[in-house]
Order: sequence, then structure tokens, then C-alpha cells
Amino acid sequence: MADTARADLVIAGGTVIDPAQKLHEARDVVIADGKITELTSPGEAPSASRDLDARGLLVTPGLIDLHTHVYEHVGAVNIDASSLAARSGTTTMVDAGSAGAAIFDGFRHYVAARARCRLLALLNISVIGAVASPMAGYGRFVDPTATAETVDANRDLIVGVKVLGSRIQVGEDNTDQPVWHAHAAARAAGVPLMLHIGDPPPTLTQSIPILDQGDLITHCYKGQLVGRLVDRDGNPAVVLQEARERGVLMDVGHGSGSYHWGVARQLCGHGYWPDTISTDVHAGSINGPAYDMPTTMSKLLHLGMPLDEVIRASTLRPAQAIGWDDRIGSLEVGRTADVAVLAQEGGSFPLTDTFQQTETATRRLVARHTIVGGEVISAS
Repeated sequence: MADTARADLVIAGGTVIDPAQKLHEARDVVIADGKITELTSPGEAPSASRDLDARGLLVTPGLIDLHTHVYEHVGAVNIDASSLAARSGTTTMVDAGSAGAAIFDGFRHYVAARARCRLLALLNISVIGAVASPMAGYGRFVDPTATAETVDANRDLIVGVKVLGSRIQVGEDNTDQPVWHAHAAARAAGVPLMLHIGDPPPTLTQSIPILDQGDLITHCYKGQLVGRLVDRDGNPAVVLQEARERGVLMDVGHGSGSYHWGVARQLCGHGYWPDTISTDVHAGSINGPAYDMPTTMSKLLHLGMPLDEVIRASTLRPAQAIGWDDRIGSLEVGRTADVAVLAQEGGSFPLTDTFQQTETATRRLVARHTIVGGEVISAS
């Protein structure tokens, strides 16, 4: 019989899926003082100030979205992180390049410090970030030294460097030099580089070979003809094959223009599943077609990615990718109590890509509760 010591919260009766601990079984999750204190057999948890009934639900580490745009009120596309976190099971969001070195202090003090979920950042190689994209291209705003120094001074929040390897930012400069500068900054700071791929310049064969082990290609299931990571026969592009051999990671980065059912099915059919599932959520994708992490995860589930691997790519793998797997991405006893409670629903669910193509899924994931640091947060 469990002792009578009170806990703050018990998440009772759910199926715990924690890839970091190789767990997929019924457990009660016990939380006290913002930490995971026990994972007990069902019904064996101590009494608590609050019980959360998770019978019939999945209990996972808090979801980690590696590609978001949440520098709210700075740039037209950035959104409020807290309301999205509350309804999506997402406890950590990584802002992917909205801030650069010159404007990072604002992100720290006015956004990250006030958010109800954990906010981290990939620092844009442009010192002004994406605040005026695409009107202000890279050009003179690229500064690898300022970028590396800002990473070094803010390691509690900055977990990598971001570069847009596409026409939207490179524009008429017609060069791959911003990618090289971002690579130099990331290596100097000892952090991963996330490469946004898109319409050239630069071409994929110019930008992707620059990446090293542990760097990430985001928008890996992009559907535009020139920016696809498959050849005309639907096989993985040689440049992608070579990148994977070097240990480069694949990130979904769904967004409003970067997820194509056909390309995703072709790559996944060859075993090119994503290492990390992310939304690229912003003002143009939060109301569709990306919506949130559970919706994006459901699309990979629909393609045949096993449930445990979908959870892994949304918890442990992003934590590992940014070097935070000693802090987040697991329900291990002693960790901060970041938890997602999800429903796996059966039925008929339309899921649309960014090219207005809809497929009907028979399963989907929906968030029921988001717990950040032991506190159940709500949209209100």
C-alpha cells in the first residue's frame, strides 16, 4: 500500500508512453513541488491535492515543438505561445529564427519571461531576425560573430542557429554565403544549425552539403518541384541520402507551405521518417493546416509511423537535438513535471496538407491537458 503523504497532483489511470524510459504501460504519475516524484502502478499513488483522471488516455512527456514563431508583436507572423500551449499539450516551444542578435533581449524579457510554457530559441543569422522578412533580406544584416557571441551569452534560452536557405531571404544576392556564415556561427558556439529549405537560391545541392552531424533540415516534406527532397522517380534525393549518412536530422516544419502528402509518403516509404515533428506554427498556419502538435503528429501516424515513434519524435528526439535531454523530454523521477495528456481518437478525420490535398485518417491525437512544471494550464 502506498504511503499517505500527499502529492500536489496525481495523473491517474492513463497509459504512460515515455520513449526515454522505454515505457508503454499503465502508470499513475505523481507530482509534487513541480517535479515527477513517482510512477506507480495504477491505484497505488499517494493521496493528492488534485487528481486528474486519465483513464483511456495517453500520458506522455510534455510535447516539444522545435519550430515555432512566437515572438509576439514583433513581426507580422508571430503568435501567442501560452494559449497554444494550453490547448496542445506543448510544454516547450523553440522559436525558430524570429529573433536575431540585435533584438534577442526583447524576446527574453517580454516573451519568454511571460510565457506559461518554456520558450527557447534558435537565433537567426540575421541580427534583426525575421522582423522585416522578406523586405529586408540577409545582406549586411548577417553577422556570424554577433550571432555566436549572443548564443554564448544566453545559453539558458538559445539552443541553436537558424538560417533561411531560400529566395525569400537571400533574394537577389543569389548566394549560399548566409548558410556558410550561419554554419560558422553555429560551430563557433557549439550548437546545431537549422536550415530552412525553400525555393532557390541557394539550391539544395548548395546548402545541404554544408550541414554537419546533428544539424537539421526543416521543411523536409516540402512539395515545391525544385525544393523537394525526392527525385522525379520519388526516390530520396542524393543530397539527402548523403546528409543522412553524415548524421543530419530531418525536421517536419509543417507551416503553411511545407508539407506535401505525396512527398511525405514517398520519403517515409523509403524509411526517411522525421527525427523531429514540428509545426512551424505562425499566423498563417495556426488556423490550418498545421494547427498544433497533435494535428501534425496525427499526419505522421496516418502515414504509418508507429505511435511510440511519433511520441519519441515529439519529446525525446527534439530534446536530444538541442542538447536538453537531461532536462526535458522524459517523465523520469526527479525531472520537471512537464506532461501532456492526449486522447487517441478513432473515426474519420480530414487532414489537409499545405497544397490543399486532404486525406482521411482513422486515428488522430488530441490534447486533453497540458501540465507545465506541475501546473495544469488552461487556455484562459
